Amino acid sequence: MAEVTFRLSAQEIRWAVKKRVTGPIIALTKSPDVMRLLGEKAIEIVEPYVPMKSGDLRRSAYVKQTSRATQLVWGSPNVGKTFRYAKYQHDADDFNWKRHTPGTTSYWTMFIMPGSSGFDELIDYAEPLMKKEVKRESG
Repeated sequence: MAEVTFRLSAQEIRWAVKKRVTGPIIALTKSPDVMRLLGEKAIEIVEPYVPMKSGDLRRSAYVKQTSRATQLVWGSPNVGKTFRYAKYQHDADDFNWKRHTPGTTSYWTMFIMPGSSGFDELIDYAEPLMKKEVKRESG
């Protein structure tokens, strides 16, 4: 495939949120709506790093969900020439490449991998979404 896909790990997100939150949190594997929101936020976080000439590559990004995974995808076959262009841009050697938009780079998905500032931003966003409300009985 020539599109760029990045698997959003529910397990890594859950572990990172669990380190910050005391009390119960939701299971992301049973919360596809929350995973979709996290996927959309992750795309928003990396957007400034995605190469942009016409904007087609950035606009091609979407969240693809199955029962087993949530993936971020750039360069859908439905978008025409961005399908092959996405992989080419993502895997390009930046040392020999002149980017049209300052700040853009190849391997933009690294900005949402665990340990990156983008991943921390994603966890900041995930934390309130994942906290479970505990019902307390009044006595």
